[in-house]
Amino acid sequence: MISTRFKNDSQPLLKLNNIQLAAKKEVEMKIQNGKYTFENISCPVCNSIKTELLSEKDRYGLDFHVVVCLGCGLIYTNPRMTQKSYNEFYDQEYRKLYNGDESPTELFFKDQYNTGKRIYAFINDALPGMDFKGRNILEIGCGAGGILLYFKEQRCNVKGYDLGNEYLQFGKNNYGLDLTCGSLKNVPEEYKPDIVIFSHVLEHLVDFNSELHKLKEICTPETLLYIEVPGVKDIHDQYRMDSLLYFQNAHTFHFTLSSLTNLFVKNGFKLIIGTEYVKSIFSLDSNPINNKEIKNEYPEIVNYLKNIEKKRFLYLFKISTINNRIKSLIVCALRRVKLLEPLQKLKERYL
Repeated sequence: MISTRFKNDSQPLLKLNNIQLAAKKEVEMKIQNGKYTFENISCPVCNSIKTELLSEKDRYGLDFHVVVCLGCGLIYTNPRMTQKSYNEFYDQEYRKLYNGDESPTELFFKDQYNTGKRIYAFINDALPGMDFKGRNILEIGCGAGGILLYFKEQRCNVKGYDLGNEYLQFGKNNYGLDLTCGSLKNVPEEYKPDIVIFSHVLEHLVDFNSELHKLKEICTPETLLYIEVPGVKDIHDQYRMDSLLYFQNAHTFHFTLSSLTNLFVKNGFKLIIGTEYVKSIFSLDSNPINNKEIKNEYPEIVNYLKNIEKKRFLYLFKISTINNRIKSLIVCALRRVKLLEPLQKLKERYL
């Protein structure tokens, strides 16, 4: 285990609002009464069953066992909920627990839209001169479709799939997007996308190898896969140097760029470009290498997690953290001035 903080005590690391607390309680009840069931798996990269326990809980205080494979260093959730249980969780509790909202909002959609703008820029920078006009863009796990709206505005043909029906309806009714309740397996085999987007989706999959097998059926040699997942080796920067803030019950896999590449290479894809955020672009490999040797990240990744756990309080003294706190104080001060100005005018006028 990374440290004693990661033992299961049901206490959330985050401050949850009433909607989140209710969703957490609902998940716990479904686990207790057996409606949500669990399964044990072996490592999907090297098939090993030898693991080391890293954590017993997630940031919401839910029972959540995370292990690291001793054979290759892949971090994954084990045991984990079955696909049937996850399907119900995503439809009924996931958005409430993670977003703290009963239903989709314009703010959520705008955030997705801005993500679409960022993804577009990443692909354009990686492959300069690419013409997006008329391209078929497929997004799996599209939520309300904000990412797709940005691509649609760039004159692309967009199509999205997700398991959260209420969020799909938001994008369909308000923005006229082509969104369908389902997953990759529901995409017609004859449909050929030019770009497939998985933005913070692959870490939620149950059967990664089957997903990539299905993906190969609809891809052409020219199809680009944009893959974005929360990177384990970026915890020190994106998650306030706190692994417990990173771990969350909906995630079945916890990737580094190397472990993500291992899985893709195993399934006949090649890496074009990638970062440890993780943001990456893959495509089909015309000359896949069979029995490629897998780099064992186990010693490196465990050392990283334990090292940042020891040093996590240093986050408060990082320049970026201090700058953000100063910005927050300035914003609060400006808001206070704006509130005080009308009160001062009223005081001068009537007193």
